[in-house]
Amino acid sequence: MKNIMILFLFLFANSCYSREEYKSTFLEEAAINIPVKWKVNKKNDCLIISDEHANSSDYLKLCRNSSSEKSDYFTMNDGGEWEAVTEGIPVLADINVTPKFTGMSAVISCKSEDDAGYHSEQCFQAEIDLPKETNFIFTGRGDPYFFDYYKSIYLSFKIR
Repeated sequence: MKNIMILFLFLFANSCYSREEYKSTFLEEAAINIPVKWKVNKKNDCLIISDEHANSSDYLKLCRNSSSEKSDYFTMNDGGEWEAVTEGIPVLADINVTPKFTGMSAVISCKSEDDAGYHSEQCFQAEIDLPKETNFIFTGRGDPYFFDYYKSIYLSFKIR
């Protein structure tokens, strides 16, 4: 009986404290890790990534583009710090520097439009610039609950 209780506690504790499983998803030369239970749809040079049980307005979009000299999503302010380009109050960017690329991310205020009109909400945005004039843009919408997932997906970005 004691052994059964120990086995039960071990299995229960293991399932309660286990980390979520992730799978790799690819877009051209890039790879990201997303939760196994999330779905991915590819459209043109973009991936639409979402939790299978989330609303249709809760998603992370990752697109591959040819980059220009100037970013549409981040800019350097007068103090020499990177900040997100927003329609509201400037938001300092979180910087992620690796030997292969530099990335920036922020949670910003953004506007969306539906049948009821325009709405203001929070959005996740990130940009990764590669040396060969290519960039990857992450834009996440929906429930702020998912923003931690969006950021962990962005931080898992790797070049193959």
